[in-house]
Amino acid sequence: MANNRKEDFLASEIEKDLENMAVSEDISAETEEKDNKSEEKKQSKIKEILHSRKFARGWLFAAVIAVFLACVIAVNIIASVLESKFPALTFDITSSSMYGLQDETKKLCSSVEKDIQLYLLTDEENFKSFDSMYGTAYFTQANQLFKEIAAQSSHIKFDYKDISSDPSFASKYSELNLTTSGASIILVVDAGDNKYKGYTIKDLFNMETDETGYSTITESKVEQTVCTAILGLTKKNAAKACFITSSGVPAENESSTGESTYTALKNLLKNQAYDTVTVNLDSKQNVPSDCDILFFVAPTQDISDSGLEKVESFLNTAKKTSKTFVYIPNPYKVESGTPNLDSFLESQGMKVGDSWIYEQSDKYLSSIYPDSHTLSIFDYDNEDFTTGFDTATKVLMGDTRPITFTEGSNAVSLLNSSSKADTMPFTAQSESDIEKGTGEPISGAAINRADVSDGVYKNTVVIGSYYAVSGDFLNTYTQYNNANYFANMFNVLTENEGETVVITSAKASDTSLGLQSESQTTIPAVIFLFVLPIGILVLGIVIWAVRRKK
Repeated sequence: MANNRKEDFLASEIEKDLENMAVSEDISAETEEKDNKSEEKKQSKIKEILHSRKFARGWLFAAVIAVFLACVIAVNIIASVLESKFPALTFDITSSSMYGLQDETKKLCSSVEKDIQLYLLTDEENFKSFDSMYGTAYFTQANQLFKEIAAQSSHIKFDYKDISSDPSFASKYSELNLTTSGASIILVVDAGDNKYKGYTIKDLFNMETDETGYSTITESKVEQTVCTAILGLTKKNAAKACFITSSGVPAENESSTGESTYTALKNLLKNQAYDTVTVNLDSKQNVPSDCDILFFVAPTQDISDSGLEKVESFLNTAKKTSKTFVYIPNPYKVESGTPNLDSFLESQGMKVGDSWIYEQSDKYLSSIYPDSHTLSIFDYDNEDFTTGFDTATKVLMGDTRPITFTEGSNAVSLLNSSSKADTMPFTAQSESDIEKGTGEPISGAAINRADVSDGVYKNTVVIGSYYAVSGDFLNTYTQYNNANYFANMFNVLTENEGETVVITSAKASDTSLGLQSESQTTIPAVIFLFVLPIGILVLGIVIWAVRRKK
């Protein structure tokens, strides 16, 4: 019995366990079914959201914004990399394009076929910091122009060099004395083969000093200086120009201003890579044998007998190469007269009158001073010196002394007035003293070319207007063709190799690239790098949130 009860108890317990297991399985099945239904509902909800129009509009818009933001960031990163790799890759937004090169500079630099290295002997930030000293962005402008010049040709490189940390650099340019205490060379132009030139800040800028000793920069000569250096270092046969410093024509270092009557003309020639020197004909000096062109500019006295002999001897050295003498008379009558010069000019078939050309044609009067009849434009009268530029632009001359030709003269006119021009004697007191013209154009510049041999000449040139080759007429009044014409004429006469290059001085009115202060240059960067992208992102989120509620 006991065994039967025990078996019945065990059977009963087993049955209960089986029932409990069945119930548990049912509960688990119900739970699993509920979980599956819940998951299906969630998936259905997600699908519903993903396929809803709100989702499509909102997140698509957000995706577009994200892509746009990524593009903005990428563009800024790429621009930064390009600017560091290609420094000249910038935009000049100044009203005067003060950071852009002149066409002549681009033309010259792009034609360079020899490797040229420009070294600025300081770091970039230090060089640009000088702007604060002078109050205008001439140094920032210069720094950018160096980069622009280098960008014109793969043969031109520009770099900054700290000579204090690299003594070996200075030893390469021993003639410049770069290691000397207080050395003022700031720019080195190196053409290799031990051919190089050094320039000071005064070579890069025109400067004026007031009575207190304070200096200001008036113009930049960076383009002129660099182009002159490149021409001088790459030309095989540069011409030599000599300036007479006697008969009342002082040397530049004898002048209180450091300039003389021929300074602007000398600079014009230096820009064509001429070697320029002075010669005092009243001393024991002779005209150098390698001189190609000799200038006598606005003397206040007649040339001495010995001086005239040296001029004639110079012209007679024309054997294998041409020689040229250029006389530019004083705009006013020399008190003691100029019998020696007059006699020499007559032997060349020309005479210079003691008067000024008085232009009566309104079409020939200057737009600068339209009421001045002694300031007028002149027509070209010889095609030998007008090749390569626009002859529609005329030459401007002022207080021009008329040139006439002796009987049987071989001399010819270079520049003519209108046929309506008269002459005004130096002694004229009023317009009633004006002498009526002949009805023919009057010559304001002329030349006598005497053949020596095939292609070799003895040239005598007379330019009746001193002002025509002064600084204002060559550099300031650029609407006229003075610089181009005279540079081209002298290049032809001396067979100076290469094309005529006329580069004017530049102004710098702004203090930075198109903006007025350093603080203002930060504002655009903040706007484009941060404010604009963040603003667009916020706007996108707001639009998405508003549409999501609809």
